This record gives sequence, structure tokens and C-alpha cells, in this order.
Amino acid sequence: MRVVGAGTTGRYLSISYSWAFTGDFWSKNQTLKTMVPEKILYTDGHEVTVTDSFLKVKKALYHLNGISKHGLLIIHPDRLLPFLTVLLGGMMITMGILRLIPESTMPNIKLYSIEISANALALGLGVPLFVAGCLVLGFMKDHYAIRIATAEGEKNVLVSPRREYVAQVVDALNKAFMTFVSPKRDQAGRAR
Repeated sequence: MRVVGAGTTGRYLSISYSWAFTGDFWSKNQTLKTMVPEKILYTDGHEVTVTDSFLKVKKALYHLNGISKHGLLIIHPDRLLPFLTVLLGGMMITMGILRLIPESTMPNIKLYSIEISANALALGLGVPLFVAGCLVLGFMKDHYAIRIATAEGEKNVLVSPRREYVAQVVDALNKAFMTFVSPKRDQAGRAR
């Protein structure tokens, strides 16, 4: 029997071997799969698994030897539009309260039997703009991602609003890289 090749596929060690017999038997090629225990460093039970040789997020599998760099990335939401809405609403409220719009620039608007001046209209439109902008700013949260660099480029493989969750996965990746890169050690702690 002669071993033709060996490699890992998923959680199995695949060993291809061939044999040849004389006589009535033809040469035969077979693949033998044996279980290779992989040390699971982190799993959330659903979509993320970190072992000592790969990172799996949903259905994507990233081998550690293919990852050149990894880290935690903070993704800040774009707050410019809500900030400008708050600023515009605040300016309209100020103009309405201080009566900075002269009566001669815009005639009063008559809605049914109520007459609305330009200053009252600015105040009435400024308050909802200000409140809506403040609410949107208040509900905007940072997101956290695991960013990896591979031969294909950089990508965010996991994005979550929970920093602790992403930090746990990054810590597990750090441990995986330390076991992946460091040499094997014997019982006394010496490198073999």
C-alpha cells in the first residue's frame, strides 16, 4: 500500500492511498476519512465557530493560514443628516420665537378660519424637525465588526451592535493564531 496524498477537508483528514495486486485484482484507488479532533476555541452555537485551524461565519469558511490580518473595527453611523435636521429645526424655532421674519416678507396663511403668521409657521415646522433629528441621533448606535485581510482583500466577516460578542470572537481568533503560529511544545514547555 502506498499513500498518494493527505489533506484536510472540513473536519476530516483525507488520506488517499492506492494499492496494486498481481493476478486477478486490478489496482484500486480509495480515500480513507478519519476524524481529526479540532479544538473549538469559541462558538455561539449558531453562526460563528473559531477552531485552531479555521474561522466559520454562517456558511463562509476562512482558514487561518489564509488570513493575514484581523481585528475589531468600530463602524460609526453617518450622523450628518440628523445633525443638519436638528440645526435647521433649531434655527427655525429661534426665528419663530424671536419673530425674525418680517410680516411684509410673507403674507399670513389662512387655514380654515385660522390665520398663521410666518413666525408661527417657522416655529410649528421647526419643533418637529428638531424633535425628529434628536430622536434619530439618539437611536443611532455604533456597530462592531471583525475585519480580516485575505488574498481576496479586506472584508467585515461579522457585524454586530454588541461589542462584547465581537470582542469574544476576536479574542478566540487571537488564541487560534497563537496556537497556529507557535511551535509545538512538549510537557516540560520546551519546543520540539
